[in-house]
Amino acid sequence: MSDSSPASLPSTVMVAPSTLHPARPEVPSSKYYTLRYALAAALAPGESRIVLPAQSDDSEALFRGCRALGAQLRWEDEQERVLLIRGTGRPYQPGPVTINVGNAGAVARLLIGLGAMLPEVTIVTDHPQSLGKRPNRELLEALTALGVCCEGSGPEGCLPITMRGGAIHGGRVTVSGARSSQFLSALLFLSPLLPEGLEIDVVDGLKSQPLVRTTIEVLQEAGIQIEYDASLLHFLVPAGQHYQPREYHIPGDYPSAAALLAAYAASSDPASQLTLSRLRPGDEVGEYLFATFERMGADIQRYGDTIMLRGGRRLHGFEIDGDPITDCIPVVVAAACFAEGESRIYNVESLHYKESDRINDLCAELNKAGCRLEPQRDAIIIHGRPEGIEGGVSVDGHNDHRLLMALAIAGLRSQRGLTVTGAEHIAKSYPHFFEELRRCGADVQQSRG
Repeated sequence: MSDSSPASLPSTVMVAPSTLHPARPEVPSSKYYTLRYALAAALAPGESRIVLPAQSDDSEALFRGCRALGAQLRWEDEQERVLLIRGTGRPYQPGPVTINVGNAGAVARLLIGLGAMLPEVTIVTDHPQSLGKRPNRELLEALTALGVCCEGSGPEGCLPITMRGGAIHGGRVTVSGARSSQFLSALLFLSPLLPEGLEIDVVDGLKSQPLVRTTIEVLQEAGIQIEYDASLLHFLVPAGQHYQPREYHIPGDYPSAAALLAAYAASSDPASQLTLSRLRPGDEVGEYLFATFERMGADIQRYGDTIMLRGGRRLHGFEIDGDPITDCIPVVVAAACFAEGESRIYNVESLHYKESDRINDLCAELNKAGCRLEPQRDAIIIHGRPEGIEGGVSVDGHNDHRLLMALAIAGLRSQRGLTVTGAEHIAKSYPHFFEELRRCGADVQQSRG
């Protein structure tokens, strides 16, 4: 894998007002599917093939985690487009192990669940001001009820976390889904490996349900039987099951695609046109995202796994439930900043608990740039400025790749450009995002100062 760590990337980018030209960039592979398929492969006895896995900081954290669970990983080709994973059948390490999950929250939580089967594991992060502040209490409480000794940091169970899982058992457990669906996904991956199986009751509602359905889809592809109700609040996973080696093909990543789609949707030039391929039709996140751009008035069309969007359309205000596309919300907000009228995105309280506070931090930085947004506890209200914004200021990405993408989109529609700091954190999911914008015609200058 080419070096795309934050240390190798520019720390500051200047995004000047730009006209985008017709382009067909390659969309990064899905982080959601890479994470789940790789873990399923690491738990299967025998060798699996992962075709076109995502490559980013989060991917590297995931691969470290798979090795810590006892799996062997190697690239089949020099281009690093096919990853071979030889699993162990269940997590295995004879002695204590420490896993650095970087700033990858989903990786951390799924590894907390599976690491609970090891004699002793410590999950750490080198991002104490970001992932180190995210809560894991609900998952640790569920694992404790299953006989795992869990030692988290503070009352919210933040990293670092040490677990001793020698006496883990199955049965029945309750977990809250109010703050994150990742707690449930972690238990679902763990469930078939427990000697009694597991029955899971989800309380307090469930956020990000499309990602739970992705977890179910992947587990079933890996040969795991799961019984669940339509509300996704009750699950039964029988004991005595084994993950099966498979060949998995990773589709394109919708949240990454959303950033490019938002940039072109916000463009005032009718000659701008974006074509993106390898975006799996029928994907719940993808279909909701597509409908959102339609609702704001974008000229967007789908042809199989290809989506095409033409810029230059007059966007208008809209109202959506943002929970189904939480990772896409910052860039959707950025596009809405240039629509006519008011937009409202609600049911997004979980954005407070991401790499940054994606409600308050996003609104503060976009307002600094000249946009008009109102942050609320569980919503964002955007007062559109179709004429564009002033810009000419420095804005901070708050160590958050999604905020960096949103701020870059705003810079394209500013009169004086935006200087975006903390740009190296784009490596978390889309290391080549700024280069891709430049290939699309954007005036993006990068520096390490």
